Amino acid sequence: MKTKSNAAKIAVVILLAGAFGLMGWRLVNRPKPSEAVSISAIRDQNGMPVTDWSVSDDNWEYWLPLYGTVRTSGLSEVYASEAEYVTSIPVEVGDMVKKGQVLATLDSKKAAEKVQAAEARYNELAMKYERTRELQKAGGSSRQEVEGVFSQYKDAGASLQSLRTELTRHRVVSPIDGVVLQREAEIGLLANAGKLLFVIGDPRRFEIAIDLSPRYISMIRKGDRARFMNSSGEWEPATVKRVDPMANPVTGLYNVVLDVQIHDPAAGGAQLRVGASVETRILIEQGDHVVVVPYESVRETEGEARVYVCSGDVAVERVVRKGRTNDQGQTRILSGLATGERIVLKGADRMYDGARIWIQGRQGDDAEQVGQTLESDAVFPASPL
Repeated sequence: MKTKSNAAKIAVVILLAGAFGLMGWRLVNRPKPSEAVSISAIRDQNGMPVTDWSVSDDNWEYWLPLYGTVRTSGLSEVYASEAEYVTSIPVEVGDMVKKGQVLATLDSKKAAEKVQAAEARYNELAMKYERTRELQKAGGSSRQEVEGVFSQYKDAGASLQSLRTELTRHRVVSPIDGVVLQREAEIGLLANAGKLLFVIGDPRRFEIAIDLSPRYISMIRKGDRARFMNSSGEWEPATVKRVDPMANPVTGLYNVVLDVQIHDPAAGGAQLRVGASVETRILIEQGDHVVVVPYESVRETEGEARVYVCSGDVAVERVVRKGRTNDQGQTRILSGLATGERIVLKGADRMYDGARIWIQGRQGDDAEQVGQTLESDAVFPASPL
């Protein structure tokens, strides 16, 4: 029994020794870590990492960004028709009013007294006319006398109607459904006949007034497409309604007016407020099959625009004539670049003529991912291969 126990102990010792020996061998013979390689070294070997862009033709639109002021295009001016003092004004600027709603009242005491006197005169002549007719039937009055009284009776009726109409003019009412934009009337002040008292605007008819630089005035015509941003942050269509032919003598700017259509706010449409400043756009350029490139691919130095055309693994500098850049980040190329060519997109800011390039990704019509773009000068382990 003792011999078997010693044999088992020896076997365990041998196994442990073998295990520790294998671990020691692996530690001694483990692979050495790869030497770190910097991005600079990779660039020296493969070239500068870039993405390129396939040049193609496309539809082109350039919308000139501007700001304008909202105003109503349906204006109704309300004037005083009688020379009387203002006694009450139940509305304020900004109030919504209905057609026929009272805006102000004028002193009507004298007019009311005239109406009462005219009514009494009219009633008196009506009774006299009836008596004269009865007398004529009885033979006590001539036909001429009846006709004379009738003429006085009709004149009194016409005068009464005129005075009643005059009395109603002491109530100044709105001619339309709208909003009070201007108020010149004040309680206690004399409103002379023909004096402007109120301006009422139609809230369904708007226009946007824009002050335009002389630089762009020749590019805009009546009927041109435009758009404006509504209160919900969405673009709504508009058209150029008018372009004033003369500049403001003080500012030197031209006035351009856009005609806009606003949907009913109650039905879910956006609302504009008179006097608000809104963002607008006017279409001044458009075309089909126009060469456009991302704006970041174009570099400007010494007054010239340049792109870098990919020729194999070399970037070749190309001077181009560029147009405007739209709000989508596209720059129009007027000359110097053809469809089908590939230019440096990402990495163009560090390019120079004849630089070696390492294409990491492609964008455009035949976009594809080529490799992993290296953006920093960090250190990566070298490949074991």
